[in-house]
Amino acid sequence: MMKNNDIGQIGYVKLDADLEKLGPTRCCIVTNKRSKLERGAYVRIMKNNDQFYVGQVIDGPYFLGQGEKIYETNYIVDLSAAIKGDVQAAVLDRPEPNTPVYLLEETLIQKFLGTTGDLNIGNLVTQGFVRVKMDPRSMTRHLGIFGTTGGGKSNTIQTIMEEANKAEFAVLTFDVEGEYVMMDGPADELHDLLAKFNYKPQGVDNLEVYLPHPSTSRRKDVTKFGLSFKDMDKRVLGEVSGLNRMEQLYFLDLIEKVEAIAPAFRKVTLEAVLGRLRGRLEAQADKSGMPGYIAEAHTSLYSKLMFIHDLKIIDTPAKTIDVSKILVPGKISVVDLGDASNSVRNTVIANLLDEIFKYKLAHPDTPKLLIVIEEAHTFISRERRGEMMATLALLLEVARRGRKRGLCLGIVTQQPAHLPPEILELCNIRIMHRMSSTINIDALKGSTGNVPESLW
Repeated sequence: MMKNNDIGQIGYVKLDADLEKLGPTRCCIVTNKRSKLERGAYVRIMKNNDQFYVGQVIDGPYFLGQGEKIYETNYIVDLSAAIKGDVQAAVLDRPEPNTPVYLLEETLIQKFLGTTGDLNIGNLVTQGFVRVKMDPRSMTRHLGIFGTTGGGKSNTIQTIMEEANKAEFAVLTFDVEGEYVMMDGPADELHDLLAKFNYKPQGVDNLEVYLPHPSTSRRKDVTKFGLSFKDMDKRVLGEVSGLNRMEQLYFLDLIEKVEAIAPAFRKVTLEAVLGRLRGRLEAQADKSGMPGYIAEAHTSLYSKLMFIHDLKIIDTPAKTIDVSKILVPGKISVVDLGDASNSVRNTVIANLLDEIFKYKLAHPDTPKLLIVIEEAHTFISRERRGEMMATLALLLEVARRGRKRGLCLGIVTQQPAHLPPEILELCNIRIMHRMSSTINIDALKGSTGNVPESLW
C-alpha cells in the first residue's frame, strides 16, 4: 500500500484476482483517486533499485469497493519491457503485489518508443507532457500514414514536411487535393492550437508549386510542366495506361520500330508511335485473313494510347521538370494534382519517381529527399498488382536502393487494405489515425506487431 512519503507514486500492484484475464505479461494496479490514467498511458513499476518494468495501461478504470465513497480505481497494465540499467529486455516474470507504480518519465517514454530526435511531430494524447519526435536518420526507413477522411492525415503530413524542411531535407509532395499549395503563408486558423506547442503561424521559406500542363490551380505563380515520352519508362507507362499483356507487347514493338527508323536528331514521340499504329491498322484492314484477336488488340491499344495522348501531358509545349531543382536542401516542391484526373496523376507520379531515382543514382551526394505520395492506393493497388509488376518493381527499387542514397517515401492512404502487401511492409514507421473499416484495420493488424488488441 502507498505511504505518505512515497513521493511521485501513483499506485501499487494489486494481488492477482483473475489469472485468465491477466495472462503472463499483465498485472492489475490500484491508483490513488488523484491519479486518473487513460488507456495508452505508460507507467514504471519498480522491481528493485536499478530494475523496473515499463507498462502500458490497456484497460480500465474499474471502480471496485463497498460503496460510492469507499472504492479503489483499478487498471490493467501490459508489461512491455524489463529495464536494468540502460538495457531493455523481454519480460520473463511479473511484479509482486504492493510493488510501487509511477508515471514513466518523458525521456524514458521517448527512449522506449524510439520517439527521439530533432523533428517535432506532436505530443502523446494520453500523456500530453510527452513530446513525440523523430530522428531524421530514421526517415529513410519510410513512413506510412494511415487514417480515414478527416482523421488528421493532412495535418500530420504537413507537420512532417515542415520539420523535414527545417532539417535541410528536400521535400516533394504529390498533392491530390491541392492542400499544400499555400504552405508559404501562415495558417492563422491554427493559432490557438500552435500556441500549445509554443509555435506561431508561419509559412515555409522555400516553396515551389508544379502544375501538370492541362490542369488548373488556385495558386497563380505555378511552374507548369509536361512529360517527355522519349525519357519515360515505357513498361510503367503501359501499365499506368491500363494496357493488358498483349497490348504491352505490341506497344513495345511499335516503339522499337519507330526508334529504328527515327534519325538520331529526332525524338521518339507518342505521336510518332500512334502514326505507326495507324499504318498498321490500315494494313490490317486490307488483310481479311488476319486473326481477329490481333486486330482487336491493335484497335484497343490505339484507343488507350489516344486517351493518354488526349490528356495533353506528354510531349506538350511545357518543359519537363528539372529534378535537380527539386533536390535542394530546405526546399518544398508540391506537385498540384488537385485538378488532375487519375490517369494524369498516376502518369506524373510514375515518371517523376523514375526520373528522381535515376538522378539520385547518378548524384548520390545530393540532399536527402522526402517523397510523399498521397492516396497511394489509387496509384498502385492490391487488386491490380498482377497487372502492374513494372510499376511495383519501380516503387520497391526506389524504396530499397534509394534508402542508402537518402530517398524517403511517405505512403499516405485511407485504404491500406487496397495497398499491395509489399508496400505496407516497406513502411517501418507508421502513424495510424482513426480507422472505421474492419478490413483496413485488419490489414494494418496483419503487418504491425506489438500493439495490444484493446488499443486497436
